[in-house]
Parts: sequence; C-alpha cells; structure tokens
Amino acid sequence: MEIVKKAIGGNDILRVLRIKPFFYMMISEFFSQLAFNMQNFILILIVYSLTHSNTAVSGIILSFTIPAILFSIISGVYVDRWSKKRVLFLANLIRGLLLLPFLIPGLHVGFMYVLTFLIAVATQFFLPAESSIIPFLVPKNLIIAANSIFSLGIYGTILFGYVLSGPILLLLGKPSTIILLVLLFFISTFFILLIKPPQKAKKIYDTEFHSTNSIGFSLVHETREIFSFVKKAKKVMHALVVLTIAQAVIFMFAVLGPGYLSTVLDVEIESLSWILIAPAALGMGFGALILGTFGKKFEPKWLSMMGFMISGVTFILFPLGNKVASRDFIQNVNLYLPHSFTINTLHIVVALAFITGFAISLVFIPLNATIQMESNEAIRGRIYGLLNALIGAVSFLPVVLAGSLADLFGIPVVITGVGFMMLAISIFFLFFS
Repeated sequence: MEIVKKAIGGNDILRVLRIKPFFYMMISEFFSQLAFNMQNFILILIVYSLTHSNTAVSGIILSFTIPAILFSIISGVYVDRWSKKRVLFLANLIRGLLLLPFLIPGLHVGFMYVLTFLIAVATQFFLPAESSIIPFLVPKNLIIAANSIFSLGIYGTILFGYVLSGPILLLLGKPSTIILLVLLFFISTFFILLIKPPQKAKKIYDTEFHSTNSIGFSLVHETREIFSFVKKAKKVMHALVVLTIAQAVIFMFAVLGPGYLSTVLDVEIESLSWILIAPAALGMGFGALILGTFGKKFEPKWLSMMGFMISGVTFILFPLGNKVASRDFIQNVNLYLPHSFTINTLHIVVALAFITGFAISLVFIPLNATIQMESNEAIRGRIYGLLNALIGAVSFLPVVLAGSLADLFGIPVVITGVGFMMLAISIFFLFFS
C-alpha cells in the first residue's frame, strides 16, 4: 500500500493537478476551449444553413483566420505587459458577449462576419496569455507535465467540440445552442477569478499592468526585441519553426480529409469525425498522458523529431490502407478473429489516425515546454504571438496549394508527398541543426 502511495505521489501529472491555481486554470481552459471549438463549427453550420453557399462559408473561415495574421504579434506585445489573468478573464468575457447578437432573428451574414472577426481578435489575446501563464503557476521541473495536461484538455475539447456540435445544434436549435456557448464562456470566466498566482507572479502582474502607458513603451521596439531574442535563442527558434510547419501540415490534411474519405476510402464525408478526428484526438490524449509521466526524461528536440518522423510514415501509409489490409499477415490474423472483428481498411485508417495523433503530441508538448523554459515572463507572450502569426501566414499557401495539387495529381499523391516531406524535415533537424 505504501508503494502505491509513493508511486501516486511521485506522478508528475497528479503533482501538477494538486497545484490549485493550475487546476482552476485547467477547468477554465476546458470550458473556454469547448465553447471555442463548438463555436467555430456551429457558426459554419449556421452560415451554410442560411446561405447554402460555400463562398459564404469561406467568408466565415477567413473571419476566423485573418486576425491571426494581423494581430498575433501585437497581442503578444501587450500580453507581456499586462496581467495574464486579466487578459484571460476579459477575453473569455468578451467572446461570450459577442455571441449574444447571434440570437437576433434574421441577423445579416455580413454582421456575422464582423462579430466572428471580433471574436477572433479577442482570441488572439487569449492564446498567448493561456500558454505563457503556465510557467507562472507551476515549478520548472513540472513544466512538461503541465503542458501535457494542458494539451490533453485541448485535444479532449477538440474531440468533444467537433463531434458534439452537430447533434447539439439539431437537439437544441440555434438560439439555445448560442446560449449554451455563452454560458460556457462565462463559466470559464468565473474559474479564472479563482486563480491566485504565487506571490512572485502576483508582483510581476502588479508591475506589468498598465505599463504600456510608460514613456519607454514602443510597439515597434518591443516587436524588434522579440525577433532579436529568437535569432539568438536557437532552441526557441527551432521550436517555432517546427511548430509552424507541423500546424501547416495539420491544416493541409484537414483540407484533404473530406476528399480522402470520399475518393480513397469511398465513405461518406460525414464520417470524418469518427474515422480521422476522434482517433487522432484520442492518440493526442494518450501521448499527453505518456509525456506527462515520462516526458522530462527525454530531450525535447529528439521527441519532436521522432513525432515528425512517425507522422511522416503514417502519412505515407494512409493512401495504402487497402494494400495493408490485404497483406498476408493481416489476412492470417483475420482467420483467427470472429467475423465482426475482422480487420479491414477502415480499421487500418483509424489505427493510423490514432498513431498520427500520438506522434503530433510528441511534437507539440515538448516544443511548447521548450519555449516556456527557454524564455522569461518579459517576452513569453510575444513569442506565442509570433508563433500564432507565423502559423497564420505560413499555413495560408500550403492550405491553398493542397486543394489545387490534389485536383491536379490526386489526393493519394499529395498525402504521400507530404509524408516524405515530413521525413526529410525530421532527418534534417535531427542531424543537421
């Protein structure tokens, strides 16, 4: 019994969850991320149901993404000089309030774009604040465990948000669904109020807040300073580059996912959530649990490159699902399985999606921990602002090219090409950087 208690007490994930400020932040994070992920999907459904236009849906997606390019770096500058707790509180409160006009009957689609744009602007302040506040709340030796729990919460809300959005909208209807989203944001806001940062962090908050009014404040200077820091901090630069590439690849696969289901697997695109998204989210969650327990024993760069390499292999295998399922080894296994458990192409794809999700967690969790450990509170918000800006800017071209190249060469060729590109990138960063 004593051995079990020691094992539990020594588990980093449980140790982090016993830190009350972090625990309250994670509860707040769960409700806000659930509301945010549901909101994105629900607004797309609402706009399409009103217009029956793919162009109109593109408009709502642009309303989500353009603020990342325009405001990420600026928001990072201000987040560094403001109280992270206050930023999280106000961002969630504003996002909840901005959803209320969607309750107005006959609301024009153009006004929906404006509201969505403003919600996305508030989110650009929320994102660097949520990531950069973690080192304030937990000791340095628990940073990887804290990021694992943080990532587990995000992946879980992605899973629940996107899978449950459609059924909830059908069950409750538009007005009640909007009210639910508003309540989720407000609940998140309440739990932020419960966060009491350690004394050291509180002093930093008190000195930072309103410091943008100081004579020495210069937005241009603050922006230049972060580029100068990243140029010198090789580990941070590596983390930013790899995280940006990884996010761009995820966006590309999101573009190709529906076509992959319909043309390669020959199944309905409505199956996207349970064939690809749900297994990937579960794989990410599993990876977060593993890293939270054992992650600090390994070098972050090695973990991230292994994740990139595994993802590259799974991408190459995705178009080969039929061939893998027909291999003699699989057929021999099927001989000993009940008919209802026979392994087929869909099972192979679901397993690959799970492995891909696990591999992605190996990339995102250690590299976010690297950014937090290699930077201080004076610049951390700007680093995450820069990361969001890079993702928004760099992802645009691959996302556009993915659809065009898929139409020209076919989806299997493009997915395979992305897989080989990821293998090449992982080998380069592992041995030549």
